Amino acid sequence: MDFSFLPTLVIVVVLLLMASFVISRVFRAEMKCNRCQGTGEVNEHWPDPSEPSGFHHVEGACPKCKGRGKVPVK
Repeated sequence: MDFSFLPTLVIVVVLLLMASFVISRVFRAEMKCNRCQGTGEVNEHWPDPSEPSGFHHVEGACPKCKGRGKVPVK
């Protein structure tokens, strides 16, 4: 059997995968994160029902967008 086309096929497949990755990165749709309002930072407090005077507290990078301020559109 003659497998001389195999290297060319591998190169074409790799190029197609790279092209699809680049295109998806360049043209991906994003929107402003609705948890941090696009700032990338949160400072949230809410009551903890398990403790009478306790509160949950989240401060710092937004856990939803990981501090980017934008989330991908699904």
